[in-house]
Amino acid sequence: MSSYWDGNYIFGQYSSEKWGHESVPSGVPDSNEQEEVVSSIQGKQNSPFLDLNKHPPVDETAPVDDSYHASGYGGDGGYGGDGGYGGDGGYGGDGGYGGDGGYGGYGGYGGYGGYGGYGGYGGYGGDGDHQQFISPGTPYVHQNNSDVGGYGGYGGYGRYGGEAPPILDSLYLKKTVFNSLDELKKRIQEIANADGFVIVTRRSKKIGGRTGRVWLECDRGGEHQSTATLRKAGSKKTGCPFYLLAVRNHPYETWEIKDGTIEHNHELCEDLSAHAFVRRFTPSEMKLIEQLTAQNMEPRKIFQTIRKQDPDRFHVQKDVQNVVAKIRAEQRQGLTPMQSLENVLMKNDFIYEIREEPGTEIVTEIFFLHRDSRVMWRAFPHVMMIDATYKTNLYNMPFIQIVGMTPTNKSFIIAHAVVSKERGDNFVWVLERVKSMLDECMEPRVILTDRDLALMGACAKVFPDASRLLCRWHIQQNVMKHCKGAFTDDDWKKFMSLWGSLIESPSIPIYDYHLRNMRKRLVECKRSRVFKYVYDNWLKDYKEMFVFAWTDKRRNFGNRTTNRVESQHANLKRYVEDRTSLDRVVGCVRDIVETQFGEIRKTFRESIEKTMKHHKHPMFQHLLGKVSHKALDLLHGEAIRKLDVLERFNSSCGCQMWHSCGLPCACRIEKYMREGNNC
Repeated sequence: MSSYWDGNYIFGQYSSEKWGHESVPSGVPDSNEQEEVVSSIQGKQNSPFLDLNKHPPVDETAPVDDSYHASGYGGDGGYGGDGGYGGDGGYGGDGGYGGDGGYGGYGGYGGYGGYGGYGGYGGYGGDGDHQQFISPGTPYVHQNNSDVGGYGGYGGYGRYGGEAPPILDSLYLKKTVFNSLDELKKRIQEIANADGFVIVTRRSKKIGGRTGRVWLECDRGGEHQSTATLRKAGSKKTGCPFYLLAVRNHPYETWEIKDGTIEHNHELCEDLSAHAFVRRFTPSEMKLIEQLTAQNMEPRKIFQTIRKQDPDRFHVQKDVQNVVAKIRAEQRQGLTPMQSLENVLMKNDFIYEIREEPGTEIVTEIFFLHRDSRVMWRAFPHVMMIDATYKTNLYNMPFIQIVGMTPTNKSFIIAHAVVSKERGDNFVWVLERVKSMLDECMEPRVILTDRDLALMGACAKVFPDASRLLCRWHIQQNVMKHCKGAFTDDDWKKFMSLWGSLIESPSIPIYDYHLRNMRKRLVECKRSRVFKYVYDNWLKDYKEMFVFAWTDKRRNFGNRTTNRVESQHANLKRYVEDRTSLDRVVGCVRDIVETQFGEIRKTFRESIEKTMKHHKHPMFQHLLGKVSHKALDLLHGEAIRKLDVLERFNSSCGCQMWHSCGLPCACRIEKYMREGNNC
């Protein structure tokens, strides 16, 4: 019997092809062997192997047609040997169709059968010299044998032809040996994905304490057993019968496919993105997700990072969100949200306090600050800015941020609080916690807020000696909201110029002048309602809190808005997702505070060790290395604005720098220089 019988053994069934040098003419049975009917083993659904026994023999005396060779389409060059006569080998061009409707494959060369289904046997005949077994990786090779025209091979499967043997090519699977189970799974999965389905592990069996057998199946195998009661559920499972049995070869520690069923009861897919198995993350991708999650990166940004690394993967953003949710659930270790929050606060060196509703265990306020924030707050308590932001936590509770500033002009976070309501007693409770952190240190001189009456009242109660200022930016937004509709675009610009001159009045007489001028112009152009709004709502009762003639007489260090707090709101929201858990918010605050603390320390060291070129002035020689660069920049600006320059433009000093920042103003610098003194 021919040696090809071993190669033709497919899942326990034999084919009846007779290969070799001693084959008899077609239609004449061999006296030593019994003919068997070729079994219809299916590849892709409804694509059985061709039964070669049902094809008529080749009439070797008949003329050869270049387009058709014997029983099948020989195709270009697929002549089943030289000239397509079948040669001495037997069936010759009867090799079979070269894939349903495709190129039968080069009969002489034996490889690359072409496009289409199973191409069949391209023919054994001919005097070809380069006869090679088609399946890559198999050991059987014929070379330089004029009698054996070459194994025409399987003409190919579907869109892949003969270039990569499909998983349904049982001969390829039976003859391939893998060095490990992982290698086998990877190769089978690659071919299955290319063919349009996914392989999963159904079960495994240990032999001698180690995995010895593994059953692989189509991911649509089995039946779905739904236990869902509250939501609609579905499944892709169809009871697909496809499976493969992988067995470990004990002496050689290799793996082979020994058995299986290669039928499907469903159509194969062109797009596998709906299959969760192919969207699984590799270990390296999982590690990257964990690292980026620890850095508080949003899932959508993590997804974009992974997608850029490998655009051909089938991942969707929901896959990343699921992994991130799982990581965070593991970090909580089964704790309740409140337990998880306290756990994070204690582990990350926060000082915190919780307020509960009397008679219940319902938490209404949470106050916390980092120990680095406490250090900075006690060192620089001169100015305090307060504002609330929203949409930062799952409970939609207002999130209060309290911010200070350093002599190097850097902002820092003093404390945070989550409150149930923005009422006076809630704000009082928070500010009392802030005040307790000072503990024998000086209290703030200036407090900046928007016009929240409850917050303004709380500040007056807890810090009665501090000057309370209103945010100029918030006032301007309110004026724009209520007054812009009464103007054309050009007139609105003129009004805003008048409004700006009024607010920036350096003295009370100049303020009175600008106020009369604005009123006169608005009445003349019949816009008295605008004047009534700005006067009754802002100028009448609050001018001392935002007009420069009053605010610059306080030590506000140039702060006239709550923009520093707004900046911290934006910075926090770059870290946290919309409405995230409180323990995640605290983790983000920790990262922000630690970053700020490092940057502030750097600015102080630079002010001590680094000398700027424009600071090298005899007037500043005793200040270098002892005063911050920001203070020296302000002094340098005032030195340029000397008194003689001001007099030339018929202007006055105003002494704003002296009152608001405690630094020599232009008139004082002029006096020092005239007397020969340094700052």
